[in-house]
Amino acid sequence: MAEINWKNKCWVTTIYLVRQDGSVLLTWNKNLQTWIPVGGHIEPGETPEEATTREVAEETGFEFEFLNAPTTADSGRLKILKPQHIQIESVPHHGHHMNFVFVGKCLKWTDKSETDEQEQLRWFSRQELEGMRGKMLDSVLDNSLSAIGAVHNSHTL
Repeated sequence: MAEINWKNKCWVTTIYLVRQDGSVLLTWNKNLQTWIPVGGHIEPGETPEEATTREVAEETGFEFEFLNAPTTADSGRLKILKPQHIQIESVPHHGHHMNFVFVGKCLKWTDKSETDEQEQLRWFSRQELEGMRGKMLDSVLDNSLSAIGAVHNSHTL
């Protein structure tokens, strides 16, 4: 079995949380100086699902459910996660992020405006996002709009 080159790769997870009103939650990243979804590094021994759940709890305290909820099969021996996609991205001074990207429906939230690390939290409407082209990473903008559409089309808000 081939070994993973851990020297320049980090395993991370992010989630685009969407509220009932169709807005998506993003956080201001001080290092990148742009808006990104909630998330962070997967810690040793964690699954991407566990890391996402932990990061949302730490950064926001909000309650959510995954859009494509994990399912189990084979009498509980097999768990199937359905991330929106896996994104490999070059991060300045940080190598490559192997990013499991999820979409979630925010079930309970507060007016909290900062993460646990004092980074700004903000809900963006579709209209606000469309006015942000060129002012945030294209991938974040496109994924945010896609998340709003996916949650809206799920008819489960």
